[in-house]
Amino acid sequence: MATYHFSVKSKGKGYATGHYLYISRLMQYEGIRKTSNETVEHIEPGRNMPSWVKDPIEFWQAADTFERENAKVYMEYEIALPNEFTPEQRKTLIETFLDKHIVPQQYPHSYAIHNVKSRLSGEEQPHCHLMFSLKADDGIERTAEQYFKRYNPKDPAKGGAKKIQLQDGHADYSTFLLNVRKAWENDLNDALAEHCPTVTYHLDGQEISIKNQVSADSYEKYNEINGTLYLPEPKLGAGNQNATPEYLAEIDKIRQHNAQERQLEERQKQFNQQHEYFYSALNEPFSSPEVMYYLNHLVKKAKNKQELDKDLTEIMNTQEPILQNEGWNIRQMTQKLHHAQHDPRPMFDFQVQSTKEESITQTLEQPSPQIQPEQAKPKSDDYNFGGPDF
Repeated sequence: MATYHFSVKSKGKGYATGHYLYISRLMQYEGIRKTSNETVEHIEPGRNMPSWVKDPIEFWQAADTFERENAKVYMEYEIALPNEFTPEQRKTLIETFLDKHIVPQQYPHSYAIHNVKSRLSGEEQPHCHLMFSLKADDGIERTAEQYFKRYNPKDPAKGGAKKIQLQDGHADYSTFLLNVRKAWENDLNDALAEHCPTVTYHLDGQEISIKNQVSADSYEKYNEINGTLYLPEPKLGAGNQNATPEYLAEIDKIRQHNAQERQLEERQKQFNQQHEYFYSALNEPFSSPEVMYYLNHLVKKAKNKQELDKDLTEIMNTQEPILQNEGWNIRQMTQKLHHAQHDPRPMFDFQVQSTKEESITQTLEQPSPQIQPEQAKPKSDDYNFGGPDF
């Protein structure tokens, strides 16, 4: 089943060269292929590069050297690709998107398509790293140093290349983000309709075919619109609490729930069924991750304590045996809930807890000191998709 993940990032001076080597798996990053059992399906070293560039690494080295200190030296789109597709189909999908949103602006860019297996499910997780400079190539002959100088609108040949901001043509940057995420949703759904339009599940002895499509909406927005209860995944590698077997087990539990929720959603569409209040896709009381998500949703949504009183009381009464069995601190939770009921603007957050300190470690080669490496944080083979997988 296809999933949606489209993130937009930016980095300042000193990181471009190292990131280019990282996505291209060159020099100090060559060993990643072996240690992670990764497949590099395609590498596009550089396109829309200015005339002075003979090797794409020269462009990113010059960007690190000559860009202004506070400038965004490169932008990155990190995009999940369908594992149902062939490598060539994935490449074509990315090229189609680039031809609409990168090439027309003449952004110098490099990209790579990696494919690595999930630590949890063993499924392939193909994805694309696209890095590009906002300094658009206008065809004017410049040296590397001049290319990154400030643009001269009166005489462009005397200044640097013009920086075309992503939000140009949009009301603001937030509007751009909504539009580009929607654009990827549309391109991906078009490709899915062509190559893999449906996915078949077996539920209660019935064979159910589900339309294979994705949504750029967040889980919360999608749930509110469609009356579902998809749970967001915490992103692996973003803290010490994520390095425990218990935390990985919680993620696996969330994924199983979302798969069941997806099947139930389709069955409800076919038979016009409704969710039972406070009951999950299995028609059983919510598990702890579901309860945590729903509690946080209620607190965030509530305008006053009266809105919370009935829901929180019922949750406390019906879910306590399950939460107690799964090792939650019921007393602490109850105190928080009581406090929320008497606070006109309740502010708290329930999170999945992990008790053991045993950690899962990964070893990667360290980058050479001449090149600024990626920020030191654990890399994950699993992606936190921004919307429901359906």
